[in-house]
Amino acid sequence: GGPLAVALALLLCLNWGQRVAAVSMTKQSWDRTVAGKTVFVKFFAPWCGYCKKMADDWIQLEKDHADSEGLLIGEVNCAGVGTSKCDELNINGFPTLMYGDPSNMVEYKGDRGYKSLSHFVTKELRKTCGPSDLGLCDEATKQLLHGLLKQPTEELRRA
Repeated sequence: GGPLAVALALLLCLNWGQRVAAVSMTKQSWDRTVAGKTVFVKFFAPWCGYCKKMADDWIQLEKDHADSEGLLIGEVNCAGVGTSKCDELNINGFPTLMYGDPSNMVEYKGDRGYKSLSHFVTKELRKTCGPSDLGLCDEATKQLLHGLLKQPTEELRRA
C-alpha cells in the first residue's frame, strides 16, 4: 500500500459517517425551491431537543425520496437563516412539520418516528400517475387516460 492507498484510506475516513443535510430553505429561496412541488417541511431550531432527536430520521426520509418527481422534503431553520419564513408562517413550536401545497400547507400531527413519516410520505404525499399527473404515467396509461378524458361525462358514468 503506497501513498495512493494511504490517500484513499484517509479520504474514506474523512467521508465516513458524514450526514447529508436536508434541503434547507429561507424566505428568499422558498418560492423557487418549492415551485410545482408537494412539500413536507420541518421547521426547527438547532437547540430543540425533539428536533435533534428526529434529525437523522428526517435526513433518511429525504434521501429515500430524493428522486421523487414533484415531491420535496426539506427544512427551515427558524433560529437561523429561515427566521423570516417561520415568522411569515407563524411557526412558534419546534419541530413543526407541514405538508401539501406550499401555498396552503397543513400541519402534520402524526407520529414522528421514521416508519410513520416514511409511510405518510409514500401513501399520502407521493404523486402518482393520474389525470392530473400524466407526466408520471407510462405511455400505455397516458393513451388510456387521454381516451377516457376525451369521452363525455355521461358515457363514462354508464361505463
